[in-house]
Amino acid sequence: MVVESAIIPAAGLGTRMLPYTKEVPKEMLPVVVKTDVSFEFKPVLHFIFDALYDVGVRYFYFIVGRGKRIIEDYFTPDWSYVEHLERLGKVELANKLKMFYEKLENCDILMVNQPSPKGFGDAVLRAGPFMATDKFFIHAGDDILYPNHSDNLKFMVDHFEKHDLDGVLLYEKVSNPQIYGVIVGEKFDDYIRVSRVVEKPKIPPSNNAIVAIYLFNSSLFDALRETKPIEGEHQLTDAIDYLLRNGKLIHALKIRGNRVDLGLPQHYLRALKLFSEML
Repeated sequence: MVVESAIIPAAGLGTRMLPYTKEVPKEMLPVVVKTDVSFEFKPVLHFIFDALYDVGVRYFYFIVGRGKRIIEDYFTPDWSYVEHLERLGKVELANKLKMFYEKLENCDILMVNQPSPKGFGDAVLRAGPFMATDKFFIHAGDDILYPNHSDNLKFMVDHFEKHDLDGVLLYEKVSNPQIYGVIVGEKFDDYIRVSRVVEKPKIPPSNNAIVAIYLFNSSLFDALRETKPIEGEHQLTDAIDYLLRNGKLIHALKIRGNRVDLGLPQHYLRALKLFSEML
């Protein structure tokens, strides 16, 4: 099975990363990536795009808001700039961009507007009318797994197909689960059969925190339409809980490698340190 679609919510205001994020989305913060001969700086979204592309995704739905035009510009090929680099004799740099642009031209990329931040669930639902396939990833624009991001995505796809599921979540064990969505369920050898998810619980029922990378079928859109915003926020976890209450089968897989959540300055610094250690 190949999952060809991915929804990437990237419309948040990023207030915890101000003043940088006043003009540049946090999803465009650079990370250091090792290459065969050296290293290069890539925006987080480029890193995520590459990982999804490597497992077969060709339909990309970026959910963007005000001030996110930089994302659209970045994911639009600029062949004149490639030609400019070639004229300057910077062939290696030109070839790097050329490979990226060839990937972009092999994909269908849609920028979907979320006029105001109304929650992760609202962002996902906005891709519903345009979704080209029955199964799709949902991938937050500031969560990455290192050094084996693509391996985790492939693991999700294989597990989804093997168990004929409606959804697959990723999780990690944390010491502060009250700031995350939390999984409750029965543990098996290599997965948890999810029975309930709770968003930012005051008294966490477990320390299994959801990582914001998911795989679902189209029943999720029905669940999002049936659930409502609470205090202005439409939570994806409410829709997942709705599916569970209606007999849908959802498993959770423990991440392989390191999760890097780039939503806070201290997390971003940790990410830079982690990436630099891999060089």
